[in-house]
Amino acid sequence: MKSHKIDDIWAKMDTEKGDLIERSRAYSRWTVTSVMPEESSANVEAQKGSVLIGARLVNHLANRIVDVLFPISKPFFTVALTPEAQLELDSELDENAAAEAKGAVRDGTAKLEKVAMRKLKLTEYRPVAILAAKHLIVTGNALLRRMPSGKRVLYSVDRYGVRRDIEGNEIEVVLHDKKILSTFEEKTQELILEYHEHLKPEDEVVLLTHYKKVGKRWEVKQEADGCALGNDFTLNEKDYDLLVLGWALHPAEHYARGLVEDHAATFHHIDVTTEATTDLMAIICDVKFLVRPASSLAQDIGNLNASPRGSYFPGNEGDITVPELGKRNDLGVMMQAIQKWEQDLSQAFLLSSVRDAERVTAEEIRMIAGELESSFGGLYSQLAMSWQQKEAEYAISKVDIAKEVSAQMDIFEVLVTTGLESLSREGQIDNLRMAIGDLQMMEAVPEDIRGAMNPLRFAEFVFTNRSVDLKAFLNSQEEMQQNQQAEMEAAGRMQGQQAEANVAEHAGKAAVDQQATQ
Repeated sequence: MKSHKIDDIWAKMDTEKGDLIERSRAYSRWTVTSVMPEESSANVEAQKGSVLIGARLVNHLANRIVDVLFPISKPFFTVALTPEAQLELDSELDENAAAEAKGAVRDGTAKLEKVAMRKLKLTEYRPVAILAAKHLIVTGNALLRRMPSGKRVLYSVDRYGVRRDIEGNEIEVVLHDKKILSTFEEKTQELILEYHEHLKPEDEVVLLTHYKKVGKRWEVKQEADGCALGNDFTLNEKDYDLLVLGWALHPAEHYARGLVEDHAATFHHIDVTTEATTDLMAIICDVKFLVRPASSLAQDIGNLNASPRGSYFPGNEGDITVPELGKRNDLGVMMQAIQKWEQDLSQAFLLSSVRDAERVTAEEIRMIAGELESSFGGLYSQLAMSWQQKEAEYAISKVDIAKEVSAQMDIFEVLVTTGLESLSREGQIDNLRMAIGDLQMMEAVPEDIRGAMNPLRFAEFVFTNRSVDLKAFLNSQEEMQQNQQAEMEAAGRMQGQQAEANVAEHAGKAAVDQQATQ
């Protein structure tokens, strides 16, 4: 019954978090309370702050991030030959054979991508991804765990601990789960009951799962309330089932910081000021009437209060007055301040660039990726490496490469095709579009000079200056000869058909003339 003492490691990791949990709960109260609720709020309504725009900001930005990372309309990754494999093909095969081989590989990898995307099940994946994005925005941290069933489970920062190396890569992770004793396997239940005889089947047990990187493998151990379960195992890097995500990870820190923390002062100002305006509005709306003591109404206040609306009473103007508290101007100033702060947050959370549309186009995905990259200091690049790339590689690793492509995986690489990579490809298309447009300049050249110019050299000059490889679009000598031969054969067939048609036409006229003579 020897214990690994994972609970001691968990306690140390919890101490290393400092005030991260308390801060995260405060940020959650200002935005989405379900991200990090209070520990005692399981059966009661979660405590909500007074930042009315907070939930809208986080939900909107989380959806935009996931739309870029995992679009439904097309795969977010592709499988391509490595540069070394392409050079080897070009050196071993002639130009036509290499092009044919690359085309066959593209057809095979396209099938591979479709199979991998089906296994990923984006329809099930996106809700978990959006929830993870909310945690990243609010707390700065989130952990996704791949279950044996293929589904992903999200761990908030209070349910896991992590330690990183100097490069920011995780080297030790502890997961904290709570399970009912009766949900364990029978052998595991017996083992736990030997360690804790007082437990009942309906009691809750703390399950700790410890991951530690040793070389290029991960050692995994588990404890249940301090009892070692004895189910230790190791994982290869490709089978590592955790994605430890972070919004902005500072050097020498184990936990990242979120976007809400960057704007915590503004959220706090809105929270406090909104609460003050609510109290002030309640005071202003609590109207009190003053009755002049010398008036006849002062002798009959009881009947005045009980009278229905529109009743008539004898009296003079000024017998009843309403005291002016002088707080309306203060309320207006406070409301303007709140509006200004909300506008600042809307720009910071990209809420000011909302587009009314039913679906996000590929062009907009590229625009959003660029906006995320520039607005949040390389955020998209970080998420592309730590989230997209790893999910893409994992999805491909679960597909039989040899069956789909008839080749080994070591000659392929997985490339993310959304966001910045897509921006790069779009830039190449823009260069080609401009180069083709520049070719029209030949029409403006005087005809006598144009006849002395070499069109191919002119095209090569234009394409080179537009950073486009013209040779990739030109036919080889063999292809040109084949095209010329095909054109000559087609022309010969047309001439033969025309001759046959002329013979048939003359034969028909001769028959008609002969009948007319008879």
